[in-house]
Amino acid sequence: MRSEDLRREENYQEFLRLKQNADYIYVTYDEKSGGMSAVHRLHKFDKQVGINGKRRGEYELQAMIVLMKKGHRVLLGSERSTMGIKICDGHIDDQRMEIKAIEGDGTWAVSTKLLNATKQHAQCVVLLFPDKQLYSEFRIQEGLRLYNSSPQIENISELESLIVIAEDLIVSYWNRKATPFEKEWLISEGLRGQNGAGPFTIPPSDAKL
Repeated sequence: MRSEDLRREENYQEFLRLKQNADYIYVTYDEKSGGMSAVHRLHKFDKQVGINGKRRGEYELQAMIVLMKKGHRVLLGSERSTMGIKICDGHIDDQRMEIKAIEGDGTWAVSTKLLNATKQHAQCVVLLFPDKQLYSEFRIQEGLRLYNSSPQIENISELESLIVIAEDLIVSYWNRKATPFEKEWLISEGLRGQNGAGPFTIPPSDAKL
């Protein structure tokens, strides 16, 4: 069985399994992409209203749908945890995932969200720009540079990948290099790739948080 077929089959079997599990709601399988998604009943959606007039919990659902329609397996899990232990929103393709919305244009917005996700032991961060006008490739590059240079990530960062969504479109995928000491990120899909340019890396910088 080809890997694409295997991915679709695994996602479909997970869909069938969670359909029978009373702990999960909004269990969905997308026939076109082979993606699936589900939400645990104990998942806590943030009720705080953000700058755009939406409850911030709606951003999680928005990101989940975009990712599922792109073929990913996305589970928003239970956020009940032991006192004092920060946990993630859920999982994407077997990686611990945290969804963070960027609602403003502050210099530190991206790096701060990445640092917060690191403290929640995320392996993958999904950055959602609810307003696509706030997104730019430059902001992601600068955010990664500032994140790389922060002493707060030493010995605790488990972050391996970053997915960037602008409104309802995935605009880039980033992967951290395997060697943790190099702290470099490689863009594997995104605007530059669509324009025909090759992959590039974001090296560490001297800027400090």
